[in-house]
Amino acid sequence: MNSKNIEIIRDFLSYIANERKFSKHTVRNYKNDLEQFDKFLSQYDDDINFINLDKTAIQFYIKYCSKKNFSDKTLLRRIASIKSMYKYLTYQGVVDYNITSMLILPKITKKIPNYLSEKEIIKLMSLPDLNTIKGNMHKSILEVFYSTGLRISELVRIKNKNVDYNKKNIRILGKGNKERIVILGSKAADAIKNYLRVSKNSHNIYLYPSSYNVDSHISESYVYKMVKGYLVKVTNNEEMSPHSLRHSFATHLLNNGADLVSVKELLGHEDLSSTQVYTHMSTERIKKIYKQTHPHGE
Repeated sequence: MNSKNIEIIRDFLSYIANERKFSKHTVRNYKNDLEQFDKFLSQYDDDINFINLDKTAIQFYIKYCSKKNFSDKTLLRRIASIKSMYKYLTYQGVVDYNITSMLILPKITKKIPNYLSEKEIIKLMSLPDLNTIKGNMHKSILEVFYSTGLRISELVRIKNKNVDYNKKNIRILGKGNKERIVILGSKAADAIKNYLRVSKNSHNIYLYPSSYNVDSHISESYVYKMVKGYLVKVTNNEEMSPHSLRHSFATHLLNNGADLVSVKELLGHEDLSSTQVYTHMSTERIKKIYKQTHPHGE
């Protein structure tokens, strides 16, 4: 690896971790993506560094990744990591201009997100054992995921003080250290109250504290494995994960009449195009409207 590139990657990771407050998971992904990019460049010339690079080299890297049959998600993330780094280098004045601003991006096939049906959601919520503290915690986590559409990194960091039971909302610190308000449904609010009543965790900083350190929050890996364990009991789709509850949240909102802009705000998306992936899944609602309104719809 090029020593100058190692230094640039280190400084960039420090910036997104300490100033932009990106999650450890995101920082780790950026690190891996940029190191892979540097490794690719070093195959051709050890003296090539990010500063004296031109966009042709990045285009070659994109073609290389495409030929390796990486998933669309992986390819997009690798490109996004490179673009973010050059945006940072431009902002810091390390390079004169952002060579990635005019990149020609590959065509991506939008994959249908995995989501649960409303009947499967009902079954899922009935699984936790409410006779135990752990069962009540699990129930509240599942309800909060589905009620709010939160990312797993956002859910584990919910603080008790940011849950407003009167207004039924939660103040969330999302990607890029940006705050937003998410709506807390009645079932989710009741599930949280029951969990706090039996666990007596209402005085802790975090809604879901770590079992090893009450001043820290529960780990993402624990929540991931826990939710995954419940999901396999209601669906045969092995690709289902906690993020599938976020997909279910968005899909069910759109299917029941919510507008795309409102769903975008609730999900915390910066760009409407990120939310549009859900629009094709509201076909059942469209068919229903068609049958109700078109003269020959029946």
